[in-house]
Amino acid sequence: MNDRDGVRSWSTEDGAVMKAVQRPDGAWSIRLPEDRVAAWAALLSMVTSDLSGALLVSRPGGQSVEVDSVLRRAGFTPARSETVWRLPVAALLARPSVRTVHRIVPVTSLEAHSVAALDNSIRRDIPGTGGWVGTGAQLTASLDDPEFDPALYLVAQHSKSGSLDGLIRVWNRSPEPRLGCIGVTRPWRRTRLALTLVQQIAGTLYARGVTHITAETDATNHDSHLMVTHHGGEPVQTIIEWQNTRPGQPV
Repeated sequence: MNDRDGVRSWSTEDGAVMKAVQRPDGAWSIRLPEDRVAAWAALLSMVTSDLSGALLVSRPGGQSVEVDSVLRRAGFTPARSETVWRLPVAALLARPSVRTVHRIVPVTSLEAHSVAALDNSIRRDIPGTGGWVGTGAQLTASLDDPEFDPALYLVAQHSKSGSLDGLIRVWNRSPEPRLGCIGVTRPWRRTRLALTLVQQIAGTLYARGVTHITAETDATNHDSHLMVTHHGGEPVQTIIEWQNTRPGQPV
């Protein structure tokens, strides 16, 4: 096992590699080698022996019985599901433009600890991220991701008070960018601030020739489903989050 700054990896003798990344809520997100299903049992045995805390594996729904069986034997059970959507960028821009009292600025122009506090506040109301307590250092580290683009990670800052009231994070993934998070603080719910953030990103992507982005919504988050379909989103896949939580560990 290799270990560095909340990222660990394991490998089998024949070269199959698995990685685990610790999230700010303490859970470990497991990334299994897609092309080495035969090695999953050995790799999962290693991770369940070495790590404490909740272990999470996300898999497309409707996969083979073999895959489900491997996860169940390793102590994982289905915990929640997400719908993956594909949204047309042009439809996001088709809505009337929104005027706002906020400045929309790149994340790199703000103090990391302030953005982390905003992110924590927003995530408290997002299914599946309860207990999320990210730090400024963790946020800064996340910007080293090769898919990070400062033009696609924006924050809404009130032009008078300076408060941070919303953010949108899109990872510049291939073949289509992925909307990782969008949210506003509670006082700005039921306003059009979220649409302002979406349109800012959509304008940038449209100018680059990008036609679609992807996004995920929790199966229980009906408001998000309505918002996505209202903007022309079409469901393309279901993702199941499998969880292994041993006795005495937090869920």
